[in-house]
Amino acid sequence: MIQLQVLNYILNTKDTSLIDLNNLTADYFSDYREEFKFIVNHRDTYGIVPDKETFLSVFPQFEIIVVNESEDYLIQALLDDYKAREMAATFNSVKKLLISGKVDEATREYEKSIEKINKVGVSLKSVDILKDTSRYDAYVERTQDYSKYYLSTGFKELDDVIGGIDREEDLGVIVARTNIGKSWILAKMASAAAAQGLRVGLYSGEMSERKVGYRIDTLLGHINNGALNHGNDMIQTEYKKYMDELPGKYTGTLEVLTPQMINGMADVNALRVFIEKKKLDILFIDQLSLLDDQRNGRSLPERMANISQDLKKLQVLAHIPIISVSQQNRTKNDDNPDVIDTTQIAGSDDVGRFATFVIGITRDKKDNTIMTMHVVKSRDSANGQKLTYVIDLNKGYFTYVPEETKDDGGAVFNPVSDREQAEFESRYNSPDGGEGIF
Repeated sequence: MIQLQVLNYILNTKDTSLIDLNNLTADYFSDYREEFKFIVNHRDTYGIVPDKETFLSVFPQFEIIVVNESEDYLIQALLDDYKAREMAATFNSVKKLLISGKVDEATREYEKSIEKINKVGVSLKSVDILKDTSRYDAYVERTQDYSKYYLSTGFKELDDVIGGIDREEDLGVIVARTNIGKSWILAKMASAAAAQGLRVGLYSGEMSERKVGYRIDTLLGHINNGALNHGNDMIQTEYKKYMDELPGKYTGTLEVLTPQMINGMADVNALRVFIEKKKLDILFIDQLSLLDDQRNGRSLPERMANISQDLKKLQVLAHIPIISVSQQNRTKNDDNPDVIDTTQIAGSDDVGRFATFVIGITRDKKDNTIMTMHVVKSRDSANGQKLTYVIDLNKGYFTYVPEETKDDGGAVFNPVSDREQAEFESRYNSPDGGEGIF
């Protein structure tokens, strides 16, 4: 009945905007495909919707009715009708595959259909920003409740530069060469989000949930990471006390997903399921190159472009921030490692193009405890700023070095306490300061 109502509404109003603004096709009119096509073809050929007499001369059995419903009702009812028919067809197809023992094929068929249904358009409603002043109220609310709209990155200085992580719109990328520590930065951001009471998801394409857990323990409790990974009993009492207190210490959650848990590398669709199943407030990905391209691009640039585009779509639809890490290419800037730009992100320029912020990470060649964050791209702040930290990844310390603590030659005057300095110098079990720096 709804298909008949919509077609009559178009014939009565002689206006096809309902079709155009909602991207309606003949698939939405399974009972009236030819009638729909005739209206569209007539409009495209002659510039107007056919009058009823012309239409009935071609479709004499078509029922002309009066339609008094609103456009919003008509489009929503039509979309619901389309979804119901798609789901019914999917269930029948999946049932046949399951009866035939084709479980994997049935699963793919179901997921493909759900993805298609989720893409069904919503009635287009634009906003006149010269008349609608509601954004002022949102601005006032931001001045009064920062945490409702933004999250801390776990680095106060970075928050001051980029404004924190937008809780609804950010797609961030952390980029660095191998063994610089970008996965540590990601883990610190994830643990900070959980400490703020959020439901946090972390997809680890390389490390097991145990190793990820040890890193989180190091960042939250400053437990020696090398000792955790190598089973050094010197920290057992300290670690037991930390673990006994951990479950009740934070209101947030930190869910870790690995390839072993899903029998293969995740693609963006699997991450969507992860978000929906765990009702995540934010998702972290370690790392982009360890995701599968669900569109099966032929080359690395094409695959990375597909993944980046699909991640952006996921971020927009899920309405949560997504932060990932990516490798840095070796480029013409090798002679000046402190120069990082979006063209150096491995795989495809699209990784940086779709990102709302990109943070580059470098380490001092002479002093491995000096890490610099480069604000390569930030949609809502100035680019090109640098933040320097003295780090001890083995104990989870990041100590900010203000600009005034550097001499004219760029050397850093170490601002850490005597106790922290002693800990830096007494590191053991890993010369890198942790069980591998990814």
